[in-house]
Amino acid sequence: MAVGARPHAPRIASIISRRNWFNAFSNRTEVRGFENLPGMTSANQMFSSCTNLASVTGMGNLGNVQSMRYTFSSCAFSTLDLRGFDPSHLADLFYCFSGCGEPTIILADSTWALPTSGISGMQCFYNCSTSLIGGNGTVWASSNVGYTYMRIDRAGQTGYLTAA
Repeated sequence: MAVGARPHAPRIASIISRRNWFNAFSNRTEVRGFENLPGMTSANQMFSSCTNLASVTGMGNLGNVQSMRYTFSSCAFSTLDLRGFDPSHLADLFYCFSGCGEPTIILADSTWALPTSGISGMQCFYNCSTSLIGGNGTVWASSNVGYTYMRIDRAGQTGYLTAA
C-alpha cells in the first residue's frame, strides 16, 4: 500500500449529495472538474455564498442531479458553463440562482430542456441582476424569476441561458 493510502476511504462515486460542499468558500475563485461523480443526485447549496467564485466548469460530468436548491445562491460568477449537463433528471430548482448579482452568461447546450413535468423551482432567479442576459437578449427581470426561465433564450422563447 502506498504511503498515505486510506484502505477504507469512501468511493467518491458512492456519495450522492454535495450539499454545502463549497458553501461560503469566499476565497475560492474557480471550480472545475467533477470527474467520476455519476451517482450524485443533490447539488443543494453546493456553491452557495461563494462570493468570489468567478468560474464553474465541468458541470457536464454530473449526470443524475435532481435537486439544485440554492446551488448558486449569492455567488458572483460572470460565466457559468452548464454545457454537457443533463437537465432531464432535475426536479427542484428552488432559489437555485437567488441573489446572484454578477452573472452575465449561463452557457448550456442548444438542446437543453427541463423535464416537462415533476419539476418545481420557486424563485429560481430571485434577486439576480440585470447583468444576467440570455443569448437572444432577454434581460433579467424581477417579474420573471421562476424555474421556467432556466431555458435557452431564443426567438419565441424567453430564458436566461445562452446556447453554446
